[in-house]
Amino acid sequence: MGNNMKKIAAVMTVGALTLAASSAVNAEGGLSASANLGVVTDYKFRGISQTDGGAAVQGGVDLDFGNGFYLGTWASQVDFAYGADETDYEQDFYGGYAGEISETVSYDVGYIYYAYHGGDNDEDYQEIYGSVSISDLTLGMAYSDDYWAATGAFYYPYAEYSFALPADMSLGLHVGANMFDEEGFLFEADSYIDYSVTLGKEFGSLSLSASLVGTDISDSECFGLDWCEPSVLAGASYSW
Repeated sequence: MGNNMKKIAAVMTVGALTLAASSAVNAEGGLSASANLGVVTDYKFRGISQTDGGAAVQGGVDLDFGNGFYLGTWASQVDFAYGADETDYEQDFYGGYAGEISETVSYDVGYIYYAYHGGDNDEDYQEIYGSVSISDLTLGMAYSDDYWAATGAFYYPYAEYSFALPADMSLGLHVGANMFDEEGFLFEADSYIDYSVTLGKEFGSLSLSASLVGTDISDSECFGLDWCEPSVLAGASYSW
C-alpha cells in the first residue's frame, strides 16, 4: 500500500510492489504532507488478489502532524470479477497515533475505513489496529466488527521481521492469521494463513523488489478461483 499506516495496520501490499513518487510540504507547527503514486503487478491483500491477478494503479496522500498523530487516504484499482456491476476501485481513510517507548521499541494504533466504489455490492467495512515493533520485529493485530461484504467479525494477528543484507539489500518476512467468527468469507473455512517473502535492493531513491506471496487456501475455498495461490510479484519504487 508509502504510507506508514497501510504498512502496519493492514499489511495491504506486503509483497505487492509499487512504483511510487512522494513529495513532502512542511508547514508551521511541524505539519507535513506527502503523496505517493504506484503500480503493482497484482494487488494482493492478505494474500488474496484484489485485481483478478492483474496489475493496479495506486496512490495516496498523508498528513503527519509532527506530534505522533497522522491522517491519510489511499486508493487502488480493484477487480473482483463480478461482471457489469463490479467494483472499480477501493479507497481507504485512516488516522492514528505512532510513538516510541525507547530507541528500539515503537508502537502504532489507529482506525481505517475501507470504501469500495463503482459496484452494486455492499463491501465497505472498518477496522481498528495496533502494533508494537521491537528492533526489526513487528507484532500487530487488526479487528473488524463486520468484515468485507458483511461477513462478520474478523481478527488479524500478524508478525513481520526484516533483515538488512549486504549491498543495500533487504529481506522481509510476513505471516498473518485471518480468523472469522463464522464461515462466510470463505466457502469451507473460518480461518486461513497468509505469508510473504520479499527481497529488496536499493539504488539511492530507487528500490527494486521481488516477492513470493501466498496463502494456505485451496481453490475450492477461494471462490473457485486462483486468487489465493502463491505467486511471484516484481516491481520498483522511487521516492523523494
